[in-house]
Amino acid sequence: MPRSLQGKFILIFIALVIVTNGLFAVVGFSRENIYTAKEAVEAATFLGNILQRPATAYFDHGNPDILDRVVKYRTGISMQLKVTLYDTNWWRLWGDETRISPEGFPDIQRVNHGLQLNGSGIIDSEMLFPLIADGRVLGAIGIGIPRADLIRVRNTGSEFTLILILGCIIGMSSAVLLSRSLLEQLEQLTDAIDSFGKGDYSVQVVSNGTGEIKDLADSFNRMALTVQDTFRENLQRNRVIDEKLQELWEIYELTRNMSLSVEFGVILEKFLEKAQTLSFSCCGQIVLQNRYSQKLEAAVSSEKLLTVAHHEVYENALNRCFLDGTFVEAEVESSSMIFVPLIAANRVKGILFLSKNDRHGYSDGVRRFLETIAPVAASLIENASLYEELAIWNQHMKNILASINSGLFAVDRRAHFIVNNDQLRNITGTGSFSFVGASLKNFCDQIPDQCFAAELATTVENYLGRIFVKESEELRVCKEFEISVGSDKRVVEILLTPLYSDTDVRGAVTVINDISEQKNREQQMVETEKWAVLGRLAASVAHEIRNPLVAIQSLVEIIGDEVHGDLKEHARVVLGEVYRLNRVVAELLSMVRPERANLRLCNLKDIINEMLLLVRHEAARSNVRLVINFPENILQINVDAEKIKQAILNILLNGIQAIKDGGQIEIGLAESEGKLHISVTNNGPEIPAELRERVFEPFFTTKPSGTGLGLAITRKIVELHGGRVELDSAAGRTEFRIILPYGDINGQADR
Repeated sequence: MPRSLQGKFILIFIALVIVTNGLFAVVGFSRENIYTAKEAVEAATFLGNILQRPATAYFDHGNPDILDRVVKYRTGISMQLKVTLYDTNWWRLWGDETRISPEGFPDIQRVNHGLQLNGSGIIDSEMLFPLIADGRVLGAIGIGIPRADLIRVRNTGSEFTLILILGCIIGMSSAVLLSRSLLEQLEQLTDAIDSFGKGDYSVQVVSNGTGEIKDLADSFNRMALTVQDTFRENLQRNRVIDEKLQELWEIYELTRNMSLSVEFGVILEKFLEKAQTLSFSCCGQIVLQNRYSQKLEAAVSSEKLLTVAHHEVYENALNRCFLDGTFVEAEVESSSMIFVPLIAANRVKGILFLSKNDRHGYSDGVRRFLETIAPVAASLIENASLYEELAIWNQHMKNILASINSGLFAVDRRAHFIVNNDQLRNITGTGSFSFVGASLKNFCDQIPDQCFAAELATTVENYLGRIFVKESEELRVCKEFEISVGSDKRVVEILLTPLYSDTDVRGAVTVINDISEQKNREQQMVETEKWAVLGRLAASVAHEIRNPLVAIQSLVEIIGDEVHGDLKEHARVVLGEVYRLNRVVAELLSMVRPERANLRLCNLKDIINEMLLLVRHEAARSNVRLVINFPENILQINVDAEKIKQAILNILLNGIQAIKDGGQIEIGLAESEGKLHISVTNNGPEIPAELRERVFEPFFTTKPSGTGLGLAITRKIVELHGGRVELDSAAGRTEFRIILPYGDINGQADR
């Protein structure tokens, strides 16, 4: 930049000439570029169409000769176009180097004929022509169009250069003449403007001239004064803005740090620390109202001891701040204190107390800052307090659900789970099923017992369909179902009640109670009552029958000794029936009389072998083969040997009588899940399903001469030992299993 005013005028005139000629040049160039660009696009389109068939032939035969000839014999603008053949993955196969558009290559399957993309470098644009054969895209031809100003720049440029040189010479001459006439008057103004441009806004121009030059000097002086005043105001405004930005940044940092935590104590500590630092306080405290006692209590305090805490002035200011909800400032013992109410939802949630060791009080800037952050902190504290309370209630709810022995779940109107407890998995056998976002259908699909699952789903869905009908008066439903979990069968009770939100029904609550033990106790009570009645009946019958039986037995024995022939045989038959009736009475009394097992540590192999000696002859008469299947290890258990022997003997005798002529009975011992299994299996006829539950009932028999007490006595003996008897029967195979637990059940074993 020339330092002299004359040089500046010369430069200005030259620049004016250059700009003027440049505008003409731009207009001319633009017009030429428009025509050239249009011709280039037309040439590119023509060339792209011509290359379609040679390029397709290249894909068919791999011979680029035709493509080379077409490109070699181009004329005019076509010679400056860039031509490249691409495959479907935009890999170059032939022609000029690859040109990648700023937005990248498009999907070749969507390229339209003549698609134009922005170019890069010296390429102004790129035109794409897809190659399609038999409906299949083979690749594409890319034709790069250079910038129009590079195509025809020489001829036009030389013309405008000559005009520009002539214009500069004329302009320079005019500038020299003009600058000489104005140099003296404008020199001072030029220096002032130069100083003003360097930042000296106090510069003033003294002009003794007249006319436009003097007006220009006066205008400059007024402008300089105005700029100087504005500059001062801007400096002051920038200082205020900087202070506000710093304050906003501190508030943002405080809010961000507090929002990163949901722990109530952590939020209070962070807020107090930030407020104490930014207010230049030496100590601080946050006081909250106890939600139970309604008293003001310190929630968090700074590490430094609050020497003014619990002072009378402190207490009065604290209470006034809480009651009025306004800022309170006080002084005590050369300390300045400020109490800031933390207000959320138009209620004072707490008080921020700050103190410093001087008596100058807090500045307006600190008070404004505390006034700004107080509502934000109050809202965060309120949210954290509610979150903490919600977490406590949520934990209480989890504890309550975990303490319920019944399975419980609630579903909405679309049968999606709202809440459930872990006992639900145990009752239904669903293991580790996740209820998060699950529906009743998802849950039922995971229940092993699909029959129960179908009944549960149908019951709940039908109930949901009914309770959302306004006219429905059904509020509570109770049903019982059987469910199989593994090898166990359970009886469950399903209770359904509506789930209310105020007075609106939102869903249904389902409780699944395992009432298997209750049903067993009810059955045991029925059995106990039945046995009690039977016991009273048996005792009465035995008392009334035994005395006449003794008399009849004595008289028949006397008569039998005195008669002969058929009469003696008749007496023997009568005596046999008396013996049988007396045995029935004895068995009946044995079954209903309360007994206690005399447990001893016994070897079951020895017990069964001794019992087999008693039935060996009976089995031989019926042509029944006895087979034993014992493990190698000696199985010892605490049992009453005589009673267990009687229980097994009754099953064996029934088996021998069932298969009669020919057959086999197998006696086996096994141990499973801490229990001893005694199995008696025969290959006799199948016991019908309707009779299997009744074979253990007293006086039930299918044999003409049977009493129906043998298996009933067997079950009573096994139950006396804390075990159970099971029966499985199929065609050609009937198995009785006596399952006994280890350990002392009744009595004390002798060791």
